[in-house]
Amino acid sequence: MTPSSAPIRDMFNSLVPEYDRFNRLSSLGLDGSWRREVAALFQSGSRVLDVGTGTGELAQTLSERGCDVVGADFSERMIDAARRKLRDTKATFVVAGADELPFEPRSFDGITSAFVVRSLYQGGNMAQSFREFYRVLRPNSQMVHLELTRPRKKILSVGHRAYLRWVLPMIGRLSFGERWPKDYLERTIQAFPEPKNVAQQMRWAGFERTSFYPLSGGVAGLFVGWRC
Repeated sequence: MTPSSAPIRDMFNSLVPEYDRFNRLSSLGLDGSWRREVAALFQSGSRVLDVGTGTGELAQTLSERGCDVVGADFSERMIDAARRKLRDTKATFVVAGADELPFEPRSFDGITSAFVVRSLYQGGNMAQSFREFYRVLRPNSQMVHLELTRPRKKILSVGHRAYLRWVLPMIGRLSFGERWPKDYLERTIQAFPEPKNVAQQMRWAGFERTSFYPLSGGVAGLFVGWRC
């Protein structure tokens, strides 16, 4: 973990109790359907690493799909919450950063994340994390990252900027009070590279057949890359 990642970890540690509710409210209830889009890309029985698993929401969706899930996150409190939530499943969890995974090479049939790549970019360790994902992924397997993005159509873009500037902070303050990390979410969404630039980083890490699939008009999307 890079030094700049430590404040991000501390921030997420502080958000655990209301984190799931905030995701529901801020995505207008769409986050569940986005996660199901990710899970649908993996077959039952696949061993999948969910990076930045948070409270285990995507790990739970993958587990319901029949996947053998391992969740990793650098936030100890997030991992504790995930373990409690999925205690009746076979999913396992480990405290680990995305840029230094404690797994053997070629250990997984798939890699996923939800709303994580922006923080990796913000922390300066996106490129190293992509190399780690490539290392632990088996040949002929894919990684799929769900991320918040910016709509390309002008009318949607204007509405999206207004939502980030005015509505999202209100939801954040109602959810977290003084723990709301101010403009972090808006800032990281606005600063996040264009999909073609993220795909380039994936290719530099070794991935092929990279693709971006917009969801809900482009407010979110799936970044997909294959280790061939």
